[in-house]
Amino acid sequence: MNDFEESFEFVEGLVKENSFGVIKEEDGVKLNVSVGYRAKDSYGWFEFYDLKSGGEKWYAEGGLWFKGNELTDYDGVFALPHFVLDYLDKRGFDVKEMR
Repeated sequence: MNDFEESFEFVEGLVKENSFGVIKEEDGVKLNVSVGYRAKDSYGWFEFYDLKSGGEKWYAEGGLWFKGNELTDYDGVFALPHFVLDYLDKRGFDVKEMR
């Protein structure tokens, strides 16, 4: 795999929750999503934020760790969003263990 960093827009329903339960929900949130990968150390990253508030209402980022082309770990969010997994899958990464 070669290094890359790309951005795209995606519309998604989002839920923010903590150990006490759901804090906020919103349908149809237009997001700017960035995903990157650095081959020399098999490390990647993602970031997404809502376009309407520039990330004031919705923002998340995190790290992605790979062994070869397999995604083996991540952090930053409770569950890695399907739009990040779908993007990595289209780039040729094996993400089935993270689904």
